Amino acid sequence: MVSARSAHAVGRRALALKAAGFSHRLYRLAIRLLLLPLLGWLWWRGRAEPGYRTSLDQRLGLIDIPPQGRDGVLLHAASVGELQAARSLIDSLQQRWPAHSITVSTQTPTGAQTLRQYFGSSVRHVYLPADIPGAVRRFLDALRPQCVILMERELWPELIWQCEQRCIPVALVNARLSERSARGYRKWHKVMASVWPALDLVAAADQPSLERYRDLGVPADRIMLAGNLKFELGQGYGKATAPEAYANRLILVAGSTHAAEEAQILPLWKAFVQRHPQALLVLVPRHPQRFDEVANALRQHDLPFARHSLGEEPSANTPVVLGDTMGELMRWYGMAKLAFIGGSLAPVGGHNALEALACGCPVLYGPHTHNFDALFDSIEEKEAGQRVQSAEQLLAVAESWLADPEKLEERGRLSSEFVQAHKGANARTVEALEGFWKARDLQALCRIDDVNLSNQTIWLDPDITDTLTPEDFNPDAAATDAAILPTGSGRGQVLVKSVSGHQVVLRHYRRGGMVAKLSRDVFWRRTDDRSRAMEEFALLRLLRSWALPVPRPVAARHAPVGLLGYRSDIMVEMIPGSRNAADRLQQAPLSHDEWVALGTVTRRMHDLQVFHSDLNCHNLLLDTNGHAWIVDFDKCRVRTGQDWKQANLERLQRSLRKEQGRMRAFHWSEAADWPAFMQGYEPNGAQRY
Repeated sequence: MVSARSAHAVGRRALALKAAGFSHRLYRLAIRLLLLPLLGWLWWRGRAEPGYRTSLDQRLGLIDIPPQGRDGVLLHAASVGELQAARSLIDSLQQRWPAHSITVSTQTPTGAQTLRQYFGSSVRHVYLPADIPGAVRRFLDALRPQCVILMERELWPELIWQCEQRCIPVALVNARLSERSARGYRKWHKVMASVWPALDLVAAADQPSLERYRDLGVPADRIMLAGNLKFELGQGYGKATAPEAYANRLILVAGSTHAAEEAQILPLWKAFVQRHPQALLVLVPRHPQRFDEVANALRQHDLPFARHSLGEEPSANTPVVLGDTMGELMRWYGMAKLAFIGGSLAPVGGHNALEALACGCPVLYGPHTHNFDALFDSIEEKEAGQRVQSAEQLLAVAESWLADPEKLEERGRLSSEFVQAHKGANARTVEALEGFWKARDLQALCRIDDVNLSNQTIWLDPDITDTLTPEDFNPDAAATDAAILPTGSGRGQVLVKSVSGHQVVLRHYRRGGMVAKLSRDVFWRRTDDRSRAMEEFALLRLLRSWALPVPRPVAARHAPVGLLGYRSDIMVEMIPGSRNAADRLQQAPLSHDEWVALGTVTRRMHDLQVFHSDLNCHNLLLDTNGHAWIVDFDKCRVRTGQDWKQANLERLQRSLRKEQGRMRAFHWSEAADWPAFMQGYEPNGAQRY
């Protein structure tokens, strides 16, 4: 029997999952009912930000991912703030695991725009779908991530549930949780109860967050204190040389402001400038769709301003610059004497103060900082910033700071030191994520080229060949370099041929059972990436990265037939000196060690939760060195649960009995050989787990 605690080596936990519980099904119903209002709201938001309208298909999980973009890392960062925190982590992922494609999902167009500014085309962007079963299923089917990294508080129950079903490990990094949010989760504890144990890693940003997540139900062995990734701002942050138009000005930046804050600050700014003629307010609204609205507000308050997006520069008498461009907030902080952190006078919860501090810019902030309470408390304790209760107090404190340049410079130094003292979160987070890949051979993730010829799609490994054509897959073509290799499985033959100096096995997919009498090799039409050949190619690529002994995929073909059908073929590299167990047993008995090797490799496959749909003695191979291999992964997949493993073993057992019954000579002794196989499968019996 198969142990009930067999663990998935990538997810690092036992998988014996049940169907979705009652509370989760209610959650699904509620989200489905909200879907149409959500799509309507996105369409309405699209009036100001067209990105919301152009991405509606992706909100339903309809994404187009090329083959080389699959089997990688999915990182979800809701918007600009989360992307800023994730920037150093993405840099590290690209350096540490270059074989993995990285896809970043956001929920806002500004997040997508920020991602492109940071990483260009080196990172793929998609929008996260609505958290309904169908959309999430389509999304994961297309992307097939091998790890999902969620930033800060992006906990979506259906996404996490489906990742668990697919054996995809999920990490929550830079995990922050205020007491207010924790109360909300406790209020909906029945919905969230399945989420906490499904998280493979929670890398907390601070100690209070760690304790709150642990109290909610995250297992203690999966939670750690990593620190705040927003301290990892990388190189190039610090004081900047101001352009001539800004020289000799006392620059105060109001960063990431909201309408309620602008309504409080702007009526007071004219009087402030009269007392300090050199003062210049750089006003940077939080949301780009409000830039025109803020420009109108400045006109209504009779405040002359320079609009940065138009290339305008302030004159000596200009009191305000409207920072109406994306991605330049750090530039403004680098030029400023001090900064106000938006979202804190308005009851929003405060925004990220670390960018300003990293530039040596001390900060002022209002009473509403519940998004970052621990951070702002530390800032005040280190004298790098001060809390104010109103716009009047904000400008009064700013005036007192500007009146004491030496003290203000000291605050700037303390600001920089505060950020430097908290660095290291990125290294700790990456080290924790490393555990997801301990069992991985990332170099085995072969590259994929996607070629379209004569209405046919070919995937190939360019490190082996880049010269294949549809004719190379024709199983009926007479090829002088091809040899016929019987499969023994009753579905015809495969060809062994040479491709670019490599011996490969070409297998043409054929139908079995009664349906084969109607159609020998035509299957119902599917998109090329979901065809049998491409599915097997992708799975073999993945299994090799898990160090499972399977053949290297060389190429796969999808050939449409009429309007509703397709044919499919796959090429895999020939395993030198290998023969399948059925062929070997026709010649002579297998040794005890060979049976143990076959049992061990089968167990490794099951420990990785890999379901082999046709596990039989033709698909288990032994090479001349006694090493065991597994082949023919058509219709196979990563699968949760345990019961199917015993059925897999029974299928293998039946195939041995069947061959023994139909072969004149077949050297198989169930009484002696099956226990040797099971010795490899369960080396220590029930004690192993």
